[in-house]
Amino acid sequence: MAIMSSGQIPVVRVKPQPNIYTLLLILAIVFLAAAVGIVMYDLMTTYEMTFAELFTGREIV
Repeated sequence: MAIMSSGQIPVVRVKPQPNIYTLLLILAIVFLAAAVGIVMYDLMTTYEMTFAELFTGREIV
């Protein structure tokens, strides 16, 4: 889409290719999965919980 200003050369705005959005989405998913993994590992080692205990309503004493 060209935008005409008075007496200036038209400016064409180019949208990024969809590949950029796909790459950003994949990076976000990878970082989210890594963060969840780190938190789960920390809980399992610090509080000596099993994987199944992370998803139960057990109170940490």
